[in-house]
Amino acid sequence: MSLISDLYKIQKKDLKNAVNVLDNAFSEDSMWKEVFNDEDKNRVLTEVMVRFCLKYGNVFSTSDNLEGVMAIAPHDKDMNLWRIIRSGAFFLSMKIASEAKKMKVLSNAVEEAKKSLNLGPYIHLLIMGVSQEFQGKGFGGKLLRALIEKAESERKPIYLETQKEENVNLYEKYGFSVKNKIILPEPLNLPMWLMVRDIK
Repeated sequence: MSLISDLYKIQKKDLKNAVNVLDNAFSEDSMWKEVFNDEDKNRVLTEVMVRFCLKYGNVFSTSDNLEGVMAIAPHDKDMNLWRIIRSGAFFLSMKIASEAKKMKVLSNAVEEAKKSLNLGPYIHLLIMGVSQEFQGKGFGGKLLRALIEKAESERKPIYLETQKEENVNLYEKYGFSVKNKIILPEPLNLPMWLMVRDIK
């Protein structure tokens, strides 16, 4: 039995609770505050990502209590408008349409930096978070270990982005390394680390 099969697979009925977990986990995140400066819009973006991964990837939790949530996507499915519509998030995305230009600039900067990594097929760890009340209790590690085992069995690297320097140290303990560090363009001017856990 694999570690990933020990996780709870999020379904549509869990969507609201999964978004609540991630919303809580990222409530103090500087980038999320800077992108929208609006809690409702941050929540909408989180739901768009979770819906996207429910349709095209997978969303897992540590248990059916949803202490932590991890959403992964395949490398060849970018979040374009058509896929957002198909994932059931079109009307949600309209709520953040006023920020589309800013998000496009950020997305382009990250995609440009990612191209230089020449990753080939990979697993994209799109978003992972643990509710604040459960942080520091091993739930994030449980999610990461399961993902690592999955990636190793599929012979694929894992790619992620983080905006928090303390997360860099955490991911390095799990075998990830920084492949690129960029400064996000105006109006953010925040650092972002592009990290990969290569096939071992």
